[in-house]
Amino acid sequence: MTRAEQPMAYTIAHLSDPHLSRKYYREHLKSFKILLRTIVDAGIDHIIVSGDIVSTADENDYYLAREIFASMGLLRADRLTVVPGNHDIFGGPHRAIDVLSFPDHIRSVDYHRHLALFEQAFAETFEGVEGGSGDSVFPYLKRVGPVDVVGLNSVPEWSMRKNPLGTNGLVDEEQLLVLTSFSAKPDEGGHRVAVFHHHLQDLITDDAIQNSFWKSVESKTMRMRKRRRLMRALRGIGVTAALHGHVHRNEIYSWDGLQVANGAGAVCDDPVRRLKYNLLTAEAGALRMKTCTLPVPYQVSTVDQPIAARRRPLPARVIPFRLSA
Repeated sequence: MTRAEQPMAYTIAHLSDPHLSRKYYREHLKSFKILLRTIVDAGIDHIIVSGDIVSTADENDYYLAREIFASMGLLRADRLTVVPGNHDIFGGPHRAIDVLSFPDHIRSVDYHRHLALFEQAFAETFEGVEGGSGDSVFPYLKRVGPVDVVGLNSVPEWSMRKNPLGTNGLVDEEQLLVLTSFSAKPDEGGHRVAVFHHHLQDLITDDAIQNSFWKSVESKTMRMRKRRRLMRALRGIGVTAALHGHVHRNEIYSWDGLQVANGAGAVCDDPVRRLKYNLLTAEAGALRMKTCTLPVPYQVSTVDQPIAARRRPLPARVIPFRLSA
Protein backbone atom coordinates (compact mmCIF):
# COMPACT_ATOMS: atom_id res chain seq x y z
CA MET A 1 0.00 0.00 0.00
CA THR A 2 1.43 3.41 -0.94
CA ARG A 3 1.26 6.36 1.41
CA ALA A 4 -1.33 8.00 -0.83
CA GLU A 5 -3.56 4.95 -0.41
CA GLN A 6 -3.25 4.77 3.36
CA PRO A 7 -6.16 5.78 5.62
CA MET A 8 -6.44 9.46 6.52
CA ALA A 9 -5.79 8.80 10.23
CA TYR A 10 -2.89 6.71 11.47
CA THR A 11 -2.62 5.82 15.15
CA ILE A 12 0.42 5.06 17.29
CA ALA A 13 0.36 3.90 20.91
CA HIS A 14 3.35 5.02 22.96
CA LEU A 15 4.34 3.43 26.26
CA SER A 16 7.55 2.98 28.20
CA ASP A 17 9.27 1.35 31.16
CA PRO A 18 7.39 -1.95 31.57
CA HIS A 19 10.46 -3.35 33.40
CA LEU A 20 9.76 -6.98 32.52
CA SER A 21 11.56 -9.64 34.53
CA ARG A 22 11.20 -13.34 35.28
CA LYS A 23 12.51 -12.78 38.80
CA TYR A 24 11.17 -9.38 39.86
CA TYR A 25 8.01 -7.31 39.39
CA ARG A 26 5.67 -10.14 38.36
CA GLU A 27 2.80 -7.63 38.46
CA HIS A 28 4.41 -5.76 35.54
CA LEU A 29 4.01 -8.83 33.34
CA LYS A 30 0.29 -8.94 34.02
CA SER A 31 -0.13 -5.21 33.50
CA PHE A 32 1.92 -5.19 30.29
CA LYS A 33 -0.02 -8.06 28.73
CA ILE A 34 -3.36 -6.45 29.56
CA LEU A 35 -2.21 -3.10 28.18
CA LEU A 36 -0.84 -4.57 24.94
CA ARG A 37 -3.97 -6.66 24.38
CA THR A 38 -6.13 -3.57 24.85
CA ILE A 39 -4.06 -1.61 22.33
CA VAL A 40 -4.13 -4.45 19.78
CA ASP A 41 -7.88 -4.99 20.18
CA ALA A 42 -8.45 -1.25 19.68
CA GLY A 43 -6.96 -1.56 16.19
CA ILE A 44 -4.12 0.89 16.78
CA ASP A 45 -1.72 0.76 13.84
CA HIS A 46 1.69 0.83 15.57
CA ILE A 47 3.25 0.61 19.03
CA ILE A 48 6.37 2.44 20.26
CA VAL A 49 8.13 1.39 23.47
CA SER A 50 10.74 3.95 24.55
CA GLY A 51 13.05 1.87 26.71
CA ASP A 52 13.41 -0.12 29.93
CA ILE A 53 11.58 -3.01 28.30
CA VAL A 54 13.35 -5.37 30.68
CA SER A 55 14.61 -4.58 34.16
CA THR A 56 17.72 -6.74 34.45
CA ALA A 57 19.50 -6.66 31.03
CA ASP A 58 19.31 -10.47 31.18
CA GLU A 59 18.97 -12.55 28.00
CA ASN A 60 16.19 -14.64 29.53
CA ASP A 61 14.15 -11.53 30.17
CA TYR A 62 14.66 -10.42 26.58
CA TYR A 63 13.31 -13.77 25.46
CA LEU A 64 10.31 -13.22 27.74
CA ALA A 65 9.66 -9.85 26.08
CA ARG A 66 9.99 -11.46 22.63
CA GLU A 67 7.42 -14.10 23.60
CA ILE A 68 4.93 -11.47 24.69
CA PHE A 69 5.31 -9.34 21.55
CA ALA A 70 5.28 -12.36 19.23
CA SER A 71 2.17 -13.85 20.87
CA MET A 72 0.26 -10.71 19.88
CA GLY A 73 1.66 -10.48 16.35
CA LEU A 74 3.78 -7.42 17.16
CA LEU A 75 7.34 -8.63 16.57
CA ARG A 76 7.47 -6.91 13.16
CA ALA A 77 8.92 -3.64 11.92
CA ASP A 78 5.55 -2.37 10.71
CA ARG A 79 3.90 -3.00 14.10
CA LEU A 80 6.56 -2.27 16.73
CA THR A 81 9.34 0.27 17.35
CA VAL A 82 11.75 0.02 20.30
CA VAL A 83 14.75 1.88 21.72
CA PRO A 84 16.87 0.93 24.78
CA GLY A 85 16.66 2.32 28.28
CA ASN A 86 19.27 2.29 31.03
CA HIS A 87 17.83 -0.91 32.57
CA ASP A 88 18.05 -2.65 29.19
CA ILE A 89 21.81 -2.03 29.18
CA PHE A 90 22.89 -1.87 32.84
CA GLY A 91 20.09 -3.55 34.77
CA GLY A 92 19.45 -1.96 38.14
CA PRO A 93 19.08 -2.48 41.88
CA HIS A 94 15.83 -4.33 42.62
CA ARG A 95 16.12 -4.97 46.34
CA ALA A 96 17.28 -2.71 49.15
CA ILE A 97 20.43 -4.80 49.53
CA ASP A 98 21.28 -4.26 45.84
CA VAL A 99 21.61 -0.50 46.26
CA LEU A 100 24.97 -0.84 48.00
CA SER A 101 26.44 -3.30 45.49
CA PHE A 102 25.11 -1.73 42.28
CA PRO A 103 27.78 1.01 41.92
CA ASP A 104 30.44 -1.72 41.83
CA HIS A 105 28.37 -3.96 39.56
CA ILE A 106 27.80 -1.30 36.93
CA ARG A 107 31.55 -0.85 36.37
CA SER A 108 31.79 -4.44 35.17
CA VAL A 109 28.90 -4.25 32.69
CA ASP A 110 29.96 -4.84 29.08
CA TYR A 111 28.09 -1.92 27.51
CA HIS A 112 28.60 -2.93 23.88
CA ARG A 113 27.63 -6.55 24.51
CA HIS A 114 24.37 -5.51 26.16
CA LEU A 115 23.52 -3.01 23.43
CA ALA A 116 24.14 -5.76 20.86
CA LEU A 117 21.93 -8.09 22.92
CA PHE A 118 19.12 -5.53 22.81
CA GLU A 119 19.42 -5.14 19.04
CA GLN A 120 19.59 -8.92 18.61
CA ALA A 121 16.53 -9.50 20.80
CA PHE A 122 14.33 -7.19 18.72
CA ALA A 123 16.06 -7.60 15.33
CA GLU A 124 12.76 -8.01 13.47
CA THR A 125 11.68 -4.49 14.43
CA PHE A 126 14.73 -2.97 12.70
CA GLU A 127 14.08 -4.49 9.28
CA GLY A 128 14.19 -1.85 6.56
CA VAL A 129 15.41 1.03 8.72
CA GLU A 130 18.00 3.49 7.45
CA GLY A 131 21.00 4.81 9.35
CA GLY A 132 23.21 3.18 11.93
CA SER A 133 26.57 4.16 13.42
CA GLY A 134 29.53 1.88 13.98
CA ASP A 135 28.27 -1.60 14.84
CA SER A 136 24.91 -0.30 16.08
CA VAL A 137 21.57 0.18 14.37
CA PHE A 138 21.20 3.54 16.17
CA PRO A 139 20.33 6.15 15.13
CA TYR A 140 17.81 4.98 12.58
CA LEU A 141 15.09 6.40 10.37
CA LYS A 142 12.00 4.23 10.09
CA ARG A 143 8.93 5.06 8.04
CA VAL A 144 5.75 4.06 9.86
CA GLY A 145 2.61 4.94 7.92
CA PRO A 146 2.63 8.73 7.51
CA VAL A 147 5.20 9.17 10.31
CA ASP A 148 8.99 9.11 10.04
CA VAL A 149 10.33 7.73 13.34
CA VAL A 150 13.87 8.67 14.37
CA GLY A 151 15.13 6.07 16.85
CA LEU A 152 17.99 7.10 19.17
CA ASN A 153 20.06 5.39 21.84
CA SER A 154 20.21 7.87 24.72
CA VAL A 155 22.02 5.48 27.10
CA PRO A 156 25.72 6.45 27.30
CA GLU A 157 28.52 4.28 28.61
CA TRP A 158 29.36 4.25 32.30
CA SER A 159 31.50 7.11 33.60
CA MET A 160 32.42 7.87 37.18
CA ARG A 161 32.00 11.59 36.57
CA LYS A 162 29.27 11.80 33.92
CA ASN A 163 27.22 8.63 34.40
CA PRO A 164 28.04 7.08 37.80
CA LEU A 165 24.79 5.08 38.15
CA GLY A 166 24.07 4.52 34.45
CA THR A 167 20.93 6.63 34.70
CA ASN A 168 22.02 9.81 32.90
CA GLY A 169 21.25 10.24 29.22
CA LEU A 170 23.25 11.44 26.22
CA VAL A 171 22.96 11.13 22.45
CA ASP A 172 26.61 10.92 21.42
CA GLU A 173 28.45 12.75 18.66
CA GLU A 174 28.53 9.72 16.38
CA GLN A 175 24.74 9.48 16.38
CA LEU A 176 24.35 13.24 15.89
CA LEU A 177 26.59 13.08 12.85
CA VAL A 178 24.43 10.38 11.28
CA LEU A 179 21.31 12.40 12.11
CA THR A 180 22.41 15.17 9.77
CA SER A 181 22.15 12.76 6.83
CA PHE A 182 18.44 12.29 7.55
CA SER A 183 17.77 15.86 6.43
CA ALA A 184 18.37 14.69 2.86
CA LYS A 185 15.79 11.92 3.16
CA PRO A 186 12.35 12.90 1.81
CA ASP A 187 9.90 13.62 4.61
CA GLU A 188 7.15 11.74 2.80
CA GLY A 189 4.69 11.55 5.62
CA GLY A 190 4.79 15.12 6.84
CA HIS A 191 5.60 14.09 10.45
CA ARG A 192 8.92 13.27 12.06
CA VAL A 193 8.95 11.94 15.61
CA ALA A 194 12.09 11.25 17.67
CA VAL A 195 12.12 8.38 20.16
CA PHE A 196 14.65 8.00 22.98
CA HIS A 197 14.56 6.95 26.62
CA HIS A 198 15.64 9.90 28.77
CA HIS A 199 13.44 12.82 29.79
CA LEU A 200 13.96 16.40 28.67
CA GLN A 201 12.40 18.48 31.41
CA ASP A 202 13.93 19.14 34.82
CA LEU A 203 12.57 16.83 37.50
CA ILE A 204 12.75 19.50 40.20
CA THR A 205 11.20 22.79 39.13
CA ASP A 206 10.30 24.41 42.46
CA ASP A 207 12.30 27.67 42.61
CA ALA A 208 12.60 27.32 46.36
CA ILE A 209 14.80 24.25 46.01
CA GLN A 210 16.64 25.00 42.80
CA ASN A 211 19.97 25.06 44.65
CA SER A 212 19.20 22.26 47.05
CA PHE A 213 21.08 19.01 47.56
CA TRP A 214 18.40 17.12 45.62
CA LYS A 215 18.78 19.41 42.63
CA SER A 216 22.47 18.56 42.63
CA VAL A 217 21.75 14.83 42.84
CA GLU A 218 19.28 15.04 39.97
CA SER A 219 21.68 16.96 37.75
CA LYS A 220 24.37 14.30 38.20
CA THR A 221 22.32 11.08 38.00
CA MET A 222 18.97 11.66 36.27
CA ARG A 223 19.48 14.03 33.38
CA MET A 224 19.64 14.08 29.59
CA ARG A 225 22.96 15.81 29.06
CA LYS A 226 23.46 18.33 26.23
CA ARG A 227 19.74 18.63 25.57
CA ARG A 228 19.97 21.88 23.60
CA ARG A 229 22.48 20.39 21.19
CA LEU A 230 20.17 17.41 20.65
CA MET A 231 17.20 19.69 20.04
CA ARG A 232 19.10 21.66 17.41
CA ALA A 233 19.98 18.44 15.61
CA LEU A 234 16.39 17.19 15.73
CA ARG A 235 14.93 20.45 14.48
CA GLY A 236 17.53 20.43 11.70
CA ILE A 237 16.05 17.22 10.28
CA GLY A 238 12.43 18.31 10.69
CA VAL A 239 11.48 16.59 13.97
CA THR A 240 8.46 18.23 15.60
CA ALA A 241 7.63 15.74 18.37
CA ALA A 242 9.49 13.46 20.78
CA LEU A 243 8.60 10.39 22.85
CA HIS A 244 10.50 9.18 25.92
CA GLY A 245 10.23 7.41 29.27
CA HIS A 246 12.64 7.08 32.25
CA VAL A 247 10.70 9.13 34.83
CA HIS A 248 7.77 6.92 35.86
CA ARG A 249 4.80 9.03 34.96
CA ASN A 250 2.69 9.75 31.90
CA GLU A 251 2.49 13.34 30.73
CA ILE A 252 2.36 15.45 27.59
CA TYR A 253 4.26 18.72 27.55
CA SER A 254 6.16 21.17 25.35
CA TRP A 255 9.94 21.56 25.52
CA ASP A 256 12.03 23.88 23.36
CA GLY A 257 9.39 23.99 20.64
CA LEU A 258 8.69 20.24 20.51
CA GLN A 259 5.55 18.34 21.44
CA VAL A 260 6.78 15.77 23.97
CA ALA A 261 5.13 12.71 25.52
CA ASN A 262 6.44 10.71 28.48
CA GLY A 263 5.02 7.17 28.59
CA ALA A 264 6.84 5.76 31.61
CA GLY A 265 3.77 5.56 33.86
CA ALA A 266 2.15 2.93 31.63
CA VAL A 267 2.25 0.01 34.07
CA CYS A 268 3.73 1.32 37.34
CA ASP A 269 4.40 4.20 39.73
CA ASP A 270 2.38 7.01 38.09
CA PRO A 271 0.19 8.91 40.61
CA VAL A 272 -2.81 7.81 38.51
CA ARG A 273 -2.52 4.12 39.36
CA ARG A 274 -4.19 2.76 36.25
CA LEU A 275 -2.84 1.29 33.04
CA LYS A 276 -2.34 3.92 30.36
CA TYR A 277 -0.66 4.79 27.08
CA ASN A 278 -0.13 7.88 24.96
CA LEU A 279 -2.04 7.94 21.68
CA LEU A 280 -0.64 9.77 18.65
CA THR A 281 -2.99 10.42 15.76
CA ALA A 282 -1.56 11.61 12.44
CA GLU A 283 -4.01 13.00 9.92
CA ALA A 284 -4.47 15.88 7.52
CA GLY A 285 -1.08 17.44 8.26
CA ALA A 286 -1.62 17.41 12.04
CA LEU A 287 -0.14 15.23 14.77
CA ARG A 288 -2.21 15.07 17.94
CA MET A 289 -1.25 13.52 21.28
CA LYS A 290 -3.33 12.48 24.26
CA THR A 291 -3.07 10.06 27.17
CA CYS A 292 -5.56 7.18 27.27
CA THR A 293 -6.22 5.80 30.76
CA LEU A 294 -7.79 2.36 31.09
CA PRO A 295 -10.37 1.57 33.80
CA VAL A 296 -7.91 -1.08 34.98
CA PRO A 297 -5.62 -0.58 37.99
CA TYR A 298 -1.98 -1.58 38.05
CA GLN A 299 -1.88 -5.31 38.67
CA VAL A 300 -0.64 -6.79 41.94
CA SER A 301 1.40 -9.97 41.83
CA THR A 302 0.06 -12.99 43.68
CA VAL A 303 3.02 -15.21 42.71
CA ASP A 304 6.20 -15.00 44.72
CA GLN A 305 8.27 -17.53 42.79
CA PRO A 306 10.26 -16.48 39.70
CA ILE A 307 9.33 -17.82 36.29
CA ALA A 308 11.59 -20.63 35.15
CA ALA A 309 14.02 -19.47 32.49
CA ARG A 310 13.60 -20.89 29.00
CA ARG A 311 17.07 -20.86 27.57
CA ARG A 312 16.17 -20.70 23.91
CA PRO A 313 18.58 -18.86 21.62
CA LEU A 314 17.87 -15.34 20.42
CA PRO A 315 18.00 -14.68 16.67
CA ALA A 316 21.37 -14.59 14.96
CA ARG A 317 23.27 -11.33 15.45
CA VAL A 318 22.37 -9.95 12.03
CA ILE A 319 20.64 -6.57 11.92
CA PRO A 320 19.03 -6.07 8.48
CA PHE A 321 19.33 -2.31 8.21
CA ARG A 322 20.55 -0.08 5.41
CA LEU A 323 23.50 2.23 6.01
CA SER A 324 23.01 5.83 5.06
CA ALA A 325 25.03 7.09 2.10
